Amino acid sequence: MILRCAKTVLTRTVTAIFAIDLILAAVWPIGAVRAETPPTAPFAAAKFSVAMGADGVPINVVEIGNPAQPAIVLIHGFRQSYLAWTLQFASDLPTRCHIVAFDLRGHGNSGQPWDPAAYDHAQTWADDVASVIKATGLSRPLIVGWSYGGNVAMDFARHYPAMPVAGYVLVATTAGMIETPTPPPGSPPRPTMVPDLGANIRSVDASTALLFPPAVAPGLREQFRAAAMRVSPFVDRGIARRAGESNIDMVKLIHSPVTLVFGGKDPIVTPALAQRIAAAFPRARRIDFDTAGHAPFIEDAQAFDALLDTSQCRRRTGQ
Repeated sequence: MILRCAKTVLTRTVTAIFAIDLILAAVWPIGAVRAETPPTAPFAAAKFSVAMGADGVPINVVEIGNPAQPAIVLIHGFRQSYLAWTLQFASDLPTRCHIVAFDLRGHGNSGQPWDPAAYDHAQTWADDVASVIKATGLSRPLIVGWSYGGNVAMDFARHYPAMPVAGYVLVATTAGMIETPTPPPGSPPRPTMVPDLGANIRSVDASTALLFPPAVAPGLREQFRAAAMRVSPFVDRGIARRAGESNIDMVKLIHSPVTLVFGGKDPIVTPALAQRIAAAFPRARRIDFDTAGHAPFIEDAQAFDALLDTSQCRRRTGQ
């Protein structure tokens, strides 16, 4: 009974995080967005490589900056890719930090196994993160997880407690800690949960409008939309049936600093829900972006970058 309850909680948590494409885009503020940034320029100097994840699944890895500098690992959310972190790659952070992003399995240019079992266990996701860290030779990286990426970050923390990290920054995520609300009645289906490709495309259009504010450059928004369309139904269904423990029981195992980042206008991780999540991390630092929604690193990129800068780049270089 206990295991069944834990599984239900985790499944509902993952499902609720996916619900970002089900809330009206009107709830989003425009915020401080670097709309003028060309969508491709930030990656012109980036290094692309492939790491072998769990079960030999190829993981697309993108990195920029001097490998001798303090490292940051960026983990994107569901139906997105490394492109979610375009503004961070375009900032001056790479002059002080070695930034590494990667496409989650089933996303972007990473492998997409057909077997649902390739997506439904915490160990698999944790192994992928560990593989990326090892393949890029990172030492004590700061792990940043957004939305579903926060779940993946906690999967890694659970299964690799001995691997040194500088800390965790959990952005607009429940991190698998608590049960979250289900989508409101009458909400459209998730983009990849119905067999009608036309319906998938329409849902992705709505999802893109929701996730990324109107001030984002059109070319960048189109990249986000294209990334969402690369996620197939079998990936969605595999993730939705994730089994395993709730992460609530492993907070005591985390000895590295944890920072919780919330958007004050986030329709998914609402202020009330954020309060419950913060209670699950009694020793964590909490930072609220009052005017941001579900993607503070885009809506207020300058302040978010400053957070990463002081948390890792300047702190470890003594600047």
